[in-house]
Amino acid sequence: MDDSLLFRDITGQTSESEHRAVEAWRLASREHEARYVELQALLQVTKRVSSSPSRTVSSSPPDVLEVLQTAASRSHTTRWRLRSQLLAGVAAAGLVALVASSLWQPRTGVEGEAFGFEEMVTGENQVVTVALRDGSVMRLAPKSQARIRVREGVREVQLTGRAFFSVAKRDGLPFVVHTAGGDLTVLGTQFDVDARERDVRLVVVEGKVALAGARGGETRVGRGEEGRVVEGHVLPTVVSVPAARDSTRWVGRFLTFQNTPLPEVAHEIGQAYGVRVTLRDSTLAGQTITNWFSDRPLDEVVRAVCSILAAECAVEGTQVTIGKSPP
Repeated sequence: MDDSLLFRDITGQTSESEHRAVEAWRLASREHEARYVELQALLQVTKRVSSSPSRTVSSSPPDVLEVLQTAASRSHTTRWRLRSQLLAGVAAAGLVALVASSLWQPRTGVEGEAFGFEEMVTGENQVVTVALRDGSVMRLAPKSQARIRVREGVREVQLTGRAFFSVAKRDGLPFVVHTAGGDLTVLGTQFDVDARERDVRLVVVEGKVALAGARGGETRVGRGEEGRVVEGHVLPTVVSVPAARDSTRWVGRFLTFQNTPLPEVAHEIGQAYGVRVTLRDSTLAGQTITNWFSDRPLDEVVRAVCSILAAECAVEGTQVTIGKSPP
């Protein structure tokens, strides 16, 4: 979709039909939504990126290429400052920041380079959602820091603080989270990790994670289990956590799916929004969803899921139904 139309929609200048077209385009894929949020963020920093002191966000949408080229012409230090200003501007507006893959980023797959962004630091009240280029999603808690890169064929995150990860499986490209207390090698997809100095608390929501202490010990933590590192040593006992999702309530209404079967998607939506989701057609149970939603209203999430499935959905109070569209 043309950027000028997206900018006009962001600034409230589209007609009703144009707005509906943009909404449908955004719901079609997470890449579309990432692009839309990226342009929203660009509008926040247009004044700072422009070399002209009189430049403002006006009724005439800025040229994205012009903005990016202006930034690219600055020094490396300035580009990093612009990235920080972008995130600060989004956070100040009370929005969830999304680091889209095309914004100030190097290409992926090169030794030592990032596969989504290079460093993220959150303030006291900031919760940031980051969509990585490999399809993974990270929700970074307040007062946390994450550095990312691909090195020696491994996707690496250096984490201080807390984060929730939904990791996209990539054969031959492991995903490892390094902390001062130890390392986590991802064998599954969704987990919550809280790393404070040499102590680590890991809760696995889906899949498995191998936990290795910086000072010794190793264990595997499976779905619905909690593992801990204390002063760099892995505790030998893995604890069952039947309500693992309760440990991740800090992420808010954040849903992420990686080839997740529709019955599980329905369950997660029901848990997050306090509704009952019913599948009216059993043949849909074999369908899977790969997408994520950050602080979106229920009807929007349901519409997006049904758009992916080419299904027919209805939201009536606390009841949601999903069924096949009529031929």
